[in-house]
Order: sequence, then C-alpha cells, then structure tokens
Amino acid sequence: MSATLQVILGVVFLTFGCFIYLLFRTKTLNIYHWCTFLGLSSFIDHERAWVSDWNIPDFVRYSLPDGLYCAAYILIIDAIWKDDDSLIKHLVIALVPLVTITSEIFQYFGLVKGTFDLCDLLFYSTPIIAYYLSKYHSYKLKNFKHK
Repeated sequence: MSATLQVILGVVFLTFGCFIYLLFRTKTLNIYHWCTFLGLSSFIDHERAWVSDWNIPDFVRYSLPDGLYCAAYILIIDAIWKDDDSLIKHLVIALVPLVTITSEIFQYFGLVKGTFDLCDLLFYSTPIIAYYLSKYHSYKLKNFKHK
C-alpha cells in the first residue's frame, strides 16, 4: 500500500473514531471541549439529536474508537517511515498499542485506575497484530519470489 493511501486510511480511521465519540459518548470528554473551542457545538448537538435513538452495541460505542485510533497511528507512522525498516521505527509503531494494551492489563490487576474490558484489549491488540502479520506475509512473499 502506498504511503499516501496509508495516510488517507489513517485519517479516515481517526475521523470515524472521533465521530463515534462525538455522536455516542458523554459530553464530558475532552473532544467536546475542543469542538466547543472551534465553534462546532451546535452542529454536534444537532447530529447527536439525529442519532439519539440509534441503538449501537457497547463495543462500538466504547471500544471501536480506540482500536481505530491505534490503527490510524500505526498506518500514519508506517507511512512516514515507509522505506525504513529500522528497530526504532518498529519501536515507535508499537509504542501506542503496547502502552494501551499494558494499561488495560494493569487495570485488570488494579495497578492502573479504570475498568478492565476484554473488548478494549481486543481492539487495542488487533491493529498491531494485523500490522505485523501483514509485514510477515509481505516478507514471505518477497523472499519466495526471489528464490
């Protein structure tokens, strides 16, 4: 996938995650303060009223946005360092997913404030697993063609 397409897909994921937060989560989240600062409150209130009777699953409301944010981060960082395969690139790519995964696991043990949620853990883990599986698959295809 080209770097441009990765960035576009990353922005789409980020946008969808923000839309889910804005439309279906409580208005105490920081994103609402940012939108108020930008003068978007009335627009968001209108859109929230329009979807107020939608019954979406809790995993979409609470877990999917964070998974989309992790996926967006991975795609955009990988696009920035497209031709680099250094250890530092992979550490930076893994940083956000590993911090979120670790935080969720620590919540389970009571080491971090919050409520452990298996869906959160799955949605945090899926993008990084998918990324490295696709890299492994590409590597195998590349090496298979050259033999």
